[in-house]
Amino acid sequence: MSPPTSVVSTIGPPIEPPRLHPIALRQARRARMPDGSIDVDRLLALMSETYTETDVDRRRTDHANRLMATELEAALSESALQNLRFKAALDNMNQGLALFDVFGRLVLTNQRFLDIYCLDDAPPGNTVDQVLGRSPCLLLGTAVEHCRLINEYRDVTSVGGAKIEQRLPDGRTITIERTRLADGGFLDTVADVTEARNASAQIAHLARHDALTNLPNRTLLHERLAEMVRNARRGDRCAMLGLDLDRFKLVNDTLGHPVGDALLVAVAERLVKLVRPHDVVARLGGDEFSILVQHVTSDDMVEQLCQRIIDTLTQPFEIAGNHIQIGASIGIALVEVDTIDPDTLLRDADLALYRAKRGGRGSYRFYTPDMHVFATRRRQLEIELRQALSSNQFEVHYQPQVDITTHTVIGFEALARWYHPERGVVPPGDFIGVCEEIGLIGAVGELVLKQSCRDAALWPKSIKIAVNLSPLQFKSGTLPAIVSQALSESGLDPKRLELEITEGAMLEDTASVIEQLQRLKEQGVLISLDDFGTGYSSLSHIRNFPFDRVKIDQSFVRDLGTNNDSLAIVRAVTGLCGSLGIMSIAEGVETLDQLNILIAEKCDSAQGYFYSRPVPLAETLPFISRMLEPQPKAA
Repeated sequence: MSPPTSVVSTIGPPIEPPRLHPIALRQARRARMPDGSIDVDRLLALMSETYTETDVDRRRTDHANRLMATELEAALSESALQNLRFKAALDNMNQGLALFDVFGRLVLTNQRFLDIYCLDDAPPGNTVDQVLGRSPCLLLGTAVEHCRLINEYRDVTSVGGAKIEQRLPDGRTITIERTRLADGGFLDTVADVTEARNASAQIAHLARHDALTNLPNRTLLHERLAEMVRNARRGDRCAMLGLDLDRFKLVNDTLGHPVGDALLVAVAERLVKLVRPHDVVARLGGDEFSILVQHVTSDDMVEQLCQRIIDTLTQPFEIAGNHIQIGASIGIALVEVDTIDPDTLLRDADLALYRAKRGGRGSYRFYTPDMHVFATRRRQLEIELRQALSSNQFEVHYQPQVDITTHTVIGFEALARWYHPERGVVPPGDFIGVCEEIGLIGAVGELVLKQSCRDAALWPKSIKIAVNLSPLQFKSGTLPAIVSQALSESGLDPKRLELEITEGAMLEDTASVIEQLQRLKEQGVLISLDDFGTGYSSLSHIRNFPFDRVKIDQSFVRDLGTNNDSLAIVRAVTGLCGSLGIMSIAEGVETLDQLNILIAEKCDSAQGYFYSRPVPLAETLPFISRMLEPQPKAA
């Protein structure tokens, strides 16, 4: 059997083809037979193997390139995104930013910087002068101002940073803060602080001015006083006027606080027109004003100014369709400027004002040292009154009220007495007014009311008790409840309690007062009008409320027999009461002649020293018994 035959190329001597691919040439060499011929099968196998490996490498390389391209694309995208985010952050800052290199050339700005300087753009490479020289808002001012603003900006330099503030021609206020960078460049931060500065200025203004009238307040007045002392010339004098409006409270209570506020503004305007430019008109609160008069040459000069103020404020005001008439009282403290103590000066003017009001409204008074002595004593009185209330130093005395036709006791008027441990008995006229001013009248009035009801319960049932009420006792609106409690605790029949109110109470909050009086009437309590004829609208008060009794003021009774006007008033009151079915009583009867006139004028009852002074409870029952005995008839 013949041996197998190999497939061998029979081509002549091997020839290396030109331009053969290096890989193919290498594989051909590997497939060459010993005789120099090429094993074709071997060559094909080697070539196939080589191309397979090359394809894998190619695919591997393609994949790597694609991954690299993807990563590069992602990196580029992230960089662009970061740039966008950085730009957005810069442009949305509240402050403007401008970055300059070491040569003072602009590198970048944000949108806020452009907005602050009203620029459309700011090309990199420009200098400060080139950037700001195009700013429309800087060009609004003069050429000098324009140059100054740019120079100030350029020269903001210091080793650790610097900051300046500029007022732009368009009214805005900006701050420029410069930070030096390590490479020698600098970063400027520009902020528009207009609103903050305006708010600060407004706050500073409000801290030193009255919000309603825009006049200086106490703080600014003190500052002006201190400034005046610093600039004082030897022998220079000034005057502090303390001013209070008369009848202002009545305006507030009857027409409302908006009208009252408008009136205060109008008063402030009139006062400012009356003084010189260097004088200071201040409002200290409520209806209280102060006027600092500088460079006073004479007392007459101050007196003339005070009189002009009083005359001017007495002229009617037209506020919201209301015709309003008020007045003013003034206290004057006159001192050498170099001796001023602001607190003392204001205090002395206030003490003089208090004296002016006590002496009659619509007047002025100069401060004198005795006023301070009086104020010190009054302050001591206030302390002692509070102690008196807490230690039960108050007692109630009773003055009889007599039917002048039958001469029988029909009741007693309760009158508070203060038994001072050192001064003895203090009459009401010496402390009731102070109690009203310091807010004790409610407590004292309640004490007198409850004690009177308890004491009256011991008397015969035909005897009534009359208790005076202060207008201030109506303020809280709790008076009906207090009266109800006093009646309940004492067991006194409400028909035996008579509450006396003055016309002043009717002039306060009329609606509230009448509403409380009606509630008291519903309890069965009697209501009388005290001091009739001395108020402003006596007849209207009687028309507006059904009083049970009217008391004729002692000022008219005192002049009976000597003054025809007083007789005419008494006759009119008794006639009016008779026509309306209201009982009448005259107070302050001291003589038999006065009593006879009252009888002739058909007055119903009377009280006064002719019958008895106020007496303690222990003397009331004996007095009732004595009056039941036969009495000498009046002529």
